[in-house]
Amino acid sequence: MSSVKHIRLWLLSALIVLAVKAYAQYDGQWTQYMLNPGVYNPSVAGRNSDLDVHIAFRQQWTGVTNAPSTIALQVGYPLRIGKRMFGIGLMMQNESIGLFKTQLFQAQMSHEWKLWGGSLRGGLQAGIIQQNFSSGDIYIPTSDYHSSSDEAIPKGDLEGIVPDLSLGVWYDRPKWFAGISCSHVIGGSFKLKQKESESDADETTMKVSRTLYFTGGYNISFKNPLFALQPSLMLKSDFVTVQADVSALLRIAKRYWGGLSWRPGDGLGVIAGIQFDFGLTVGYSYDIPLYGPTDGSHEIMIGYRKAIDTSKINKKQKSVRIL
Repeated sequence: MSSVKHIRLWLLSALIVLAVKAYAQYDGQWTQYMLNPGVYNPSVAGRNSDLDVHIAFRQQWTGVTNAPSTIALQVGYPLRIGKRMFGIGLMMQNESIGLFKTQLFQAQMSHEWKLWGGSLRGGLQAGIIQQNFSSGDIYIPTSDYHSSSDEAIPKGDLEGIVPDLSLGVWYDRPKWFAGISCSHVIGGSFKLKQKESESDADETTMKVSRTLYFTGGYNISFKNPLFALQPSLMLKSDFVTVQADVSALLRIAKRYWGGLSWRPGDGLGVIAGIQFDFGLTVGYSYDIPLYGPTDGSHEIMIGYRKAIDTSKINKKQKSVRIL
């Protein structure tokens, strides 16, 4: 199939996706989701038979006080046990939104099967979620119309910890990939209360929502081998609303890339990056909001890949992703 036909099919798929409206934000939001799928799909851990380390930082809506800010670390490592290929990983994330802070500490495990000329991976992620609420930072105006002794206002900072589990499946072919995962499978609720409090009457309950992710991407080659087009999409849903991201990156000489991302109902993203010969990659994106008075969002992603034990690990399956 020609490159033009590939592009037409991809545009048709994108238009179908864009018919779904998106409003909410789930977990940490990443414009460069295609560069670091391990933060939302545990089956990617150990992919590509290399040690993969990714650090990402996102500052959303710069200029807005207490706007969302997220930092994430994801490490993946391949592991062969007998004739079976596994992957192990670590995922840590810290997100601040308003007076809330949420930390994730998770271990990842994946298993690989060769299937239909590609690589099928299944994985799970387990750990804890910790949430804090800084009630001491609540601003209460001084006037006859406001009361600082309102019983609805928490006394002291609150915190809570719950166990967490995520599941995922990922399929790689030389030209394309697709994955589906569900985070916070256990669900349940946080019971936020002061450290020193033992009374259930002091608890504040917050629900942990399950989130479903679907992502896919394709590698379109041109006659000129210096260029390759990599469209991708992501759908996220908490089973109530859906959010879509549609993106396309143009790779140049397998070293540089640039592209655009569109989040319907939100804004546009501009993406650029570079890959160095010694395994380091750096990506940057800037989101331009199309609605509301907020400023844009900055996102930086740094990756490092190192080949390990290549004599024992099968590296026939190559990924089309950049990092």
